[in-house]
Amino acid sequence: MKNRIKEIRKEKKITQQELVDDLDITRQYISLIEKNGKSEPPSLKVANAIATKLGVCIYRVFDLDGKETYSCKNCRC
Repeated sequence: MKNRIKEIRKEKKITQQELVDDLDITRQYISLIEKNGKSEPPSLKVANAIATKLGVCIYRVFDLDGKETYSCKNCRC
């Protein structure tokens, strides 16, 4: 599943380690996830935790609809 973790993380000037602090994942795992589909997508719980830590809607981070729109119809993010 494609994602924008790295892009959003860089915009917010957050390192991979800072992102995973207080989450139950490792820096190596976030690195794999950032490689846009090279690994299994994260669980919904982990995906939501990442989006929350980045301070954005989960739809802004992950390509949940497969259309690469990265937006939510409900919150219009």
